[in-house]
Amino acid sequence: MSNKDQAVKNMDLSQELAEFIAKNPKAVKKIPRSSTFVAFSSKDEQLNKANEKLIASLMQEGKKVIKAIQTNDKFNPWKFFPVASI
Repeated sequence: MSNKDQAVKNMDLSQELAEFIAKNPKAVKKIPRSSTFVAFSSKDEQLNKANEKLIASLMQEGKKVIKAIQTNDKFNPWKFFPVASI
């Protein structure tokens, strides 16, 4: 996957995540504001593999990373996991 394709797909997925967070702020209440979210698709394994590499890069930069995993559950469409180390 090219960097451009990854960026476009991540922007689309991040928009869905941002809309969820805006409507459900309690879902991320305990997550530090300085965290970086990396979204994972419920459908696109190629994007998810590329985003695993992105997490590794962010961790090397010393960022606090939250893995946001899209689900197929309409009542709980996202799950959040802090990434301690890769």
